[in-house]
Amino acid sequence: MSLKLRLNLIITLLLALVFVTGVVLNIINARQNVRAEVESTEKLALYLFDTGILQNPSVVFSKNTSNPLHLQSLKHMRHVRIDFFDMEGKLVDSNRLLGKQEQQNSPPNWFKKVMDAFSPQWQSQRREIHFQDKLLGELVITPEPTYEYAEIWKQMTDLLLLLALFFVAINMVIYWAVAKALEPTWSILQTLNHVESGNMQARLPAFKLPELARIGDKFNHMVETLEQSIHRNHQLSQQLISLQETERKNLARDLHDEFGQCLTAIHADATVVLQLAKTKYPELKESATAIAQLSKHLMEMVSGLLQRLRPGSLDELGLAVALQELVLVWQSRNENCKCKLSIEGELPDKMNEQLRVTVYRLVQECLTNVTRHAEATNVNINLVLDNNQLNISVSDNGIGFEAHDFAGFGLLGMRERVEGLGGTLAINSSLATGTDVVARLPLSI
Repeated sequence: MSLKLRLNLIITLLLALVFVTGVVLNIINARQNVRAEVESTEKLALYLFDTGILQNPSVVFSKNTSNPLHLQSLKHMRHVRIDFFDMEGKLVDSNRLLGKQEQQNSPPNWFKKVMDAFSPQWQSQRREIHFQDKLLGELVITPEPTYEYAEIWKQMTDLLLLLALFFVAINMVIYWAVAKALEPTWSILQTLNHVESGNMQARLPAFKLPELARIGDKFNHMVETLEQSIHRNHQLSQQLISLQETERKNLARDLHDEFGQCLTAIHADATVVLQLAKTKYPELKESATAIAQLSKHLMEMVSGLLQRLRPGSLDELGLAVALQELVLVWQSRNENCKCKLSIEGELPDKMNEQLRVTVYRLVQECLTNVTRHAEATNVNINLVLDNNQLNISVSDNGIGFEAHDFAGFGLLGMRERVEGLGGTLAINSSLATGTDVVARLPLSI
């Protein structure tokens, strides 16, 4: 549940609680006011009848009339019902319209029941009517709170409508205010996504709220510190990689110039001894053959070591030739897997050495991983020149792996090499779908 919705629900619940409390208190007060009002009217009516009519009946009564008390003239007295019954209990006269529903805007029955729920039952007052020493009937004065209930119901419905409009307005204002206050969170989220994707240049804008402004300043300072740390780590990684390549280059030169030449000389001497052994010294033939074979095997081993340490063609003939040679050698050792190299565009002759070595090592590491893990039957290597950028893609149809669960040193080393030159590396793979390694490197470094 979002923060905006939570705040709206909390405030709505609080307003509803206040509203319910107000309604209960209003009903209690209204019930007390209704009782006081009706009882006051009832007492007034009793007083008037007791003093003005019952003590002077000749003033009011008229002979041979159906309404001897003229109660219809009191129809505007709303809080009491005044009925006159004859000796047989038949209603003769009343201040209400007989047989008609006089109350039009009557409140609902449930509201009447709520109002009457905790009130003592209304009691009627009765008076006997005598005229000329003759009992004519009985006058019944009954409290009638319906009109007061109708007024209270009208007031409460108007109040309910006003409160409903108030609820809607308050929730809209709160929703707008919270949305306005939370607008900076989108900037924070977008900036975090940029930083997560590797864009260390992303910064939060200056916020107006002091609390968010302090958070933004701290975040920007943290990202700046992280950027500097990553930059220093890349520099250190590049220095280590450069030292490693320099050491490999020196070791390859020493192996080629010293060890390789010595093996070549031993093999040549063993060949000469073998030729002499065939004619003059047959007892030396077996030893000379063994020395010749062993020296040849060592020469092949040294050639393979030189190829892995630092291929001479990379410095002498360029990246394209070195990659072709790498693919041919790898293909000869992995006959069950077909490897295809494609280069779109002409690679620059004076390519930066670091870039040249990085591309070569990237392809070399990918082919090594295919040999060790992929169990693939096809490998495609594509190099594409796009303006001032070199795109390298190595794809295979092997068994694949879960990329987020794999953290081999080979992939980490490739990432360090590529990102150290300002490039990007993406490894897409999943089980049974093969692996796709894509690197993008700027040519101007």
